[in-house]
Amino acid sequence: MPAEVTSAQQANSIAESFIKQYHSFFVARPKKAVREDGIWLVEIDVGLITPKIAKVKVDASSGEIVEYDIP
Repeated sequence: MPAEVTSAQQANSIAESFIKQYHSFFVARPKKAVREDGIWLVEIDVGLITPKIAKVKVDASSGEIVEYDIP
């Protein structure tokens, strides 16, 4: 079980790894990570030419992916 996620950098890393592991994007650039009510809301640009923002929710206490929306 992953450890507690205490920083935006950790949340970005978890979300980026998830996206690259399960979806074949050439680029995944973290844009923003905000913690709200025990959940990290991470936005990652996965667009090659034009911006396409994937949204990933990471549980702050476990580091698990709670929800995601990838265009």
